[in-house]
Amino acid sequence: MNYNTCFHLLLALFIPCSVLCLAMTVRNLNSDQFALLEFKDRIAGPQNVLPNNWTVSTSVCNWIGVSCGILHKRVTALNLTSMNLRGTIPPHLGNLSFLLSLDLSSNHFYGHLPKELGQLHRLRILRLSYNRLNGEIPSWLWNIHRVRRLEMKNNNFIGTIPETLANMSNLEILNLGLNQLSGQVPSSIFKISSLKAISLCLMICVNVSTSSQA
Repeated sequence: MNYNTCFHLLLALFIPCSVLCLAMTVRNLNSDQFALLEFKDRIAGPQNVLPNNWTVSTSVCNWIGVSCGILHKRVTALNLTSMNLRGTIPPHLGNLSFLLSLDLSSNHFYGHLPKELGQLHRLRILRLSYNRLNGEIPSWLWNIHRVRRLEMKNNNFIGTIPETLANMSNLEILNLGLNQLSGQVPSSIFKISSLKAISLCLMICVNVSTSSQA
């Protein structure tokens, strides 16, 4: 087989693969876009910042608060901190399968955390402090075991701290202070080897830094 024949054969194989990969990328990014549009439809904010910016006429990667990966162009971070947003957190965010960081802190989100967030297996940072979230601390949090920072301070969470949090073996910072939690702190949480700082408020506040031991 001569050089020209090999070249044309490889080209014939490359073009369909490239088209297929591009189609899959567009489809996956459309899935991320749909999840964020569902999120937008459930919240309200001042001056309609998100409705005016999060539109199908622009790439989701250019939306306010949204970051995408360089290679795969999937949504990797959602940072909407301190935007005075109000509403519930919809289950659709659980479809952002490449998400590494979710920061909705310092807003007015209320209601329970949807169990679909437990599908975010790549998540490293979850920051939901200073909102009005309620219900119990969900036991499914251990499903996102790659999380390093779990910050849900100053909400209206009730009940006890689930022992399943001890399965979050990569946890470095845990902040559940200023909620309405009760009961004992599971001792197994303090055995997480990666843990550097923990802040809890039950009947009394407990703030422990283990950074000197790390």
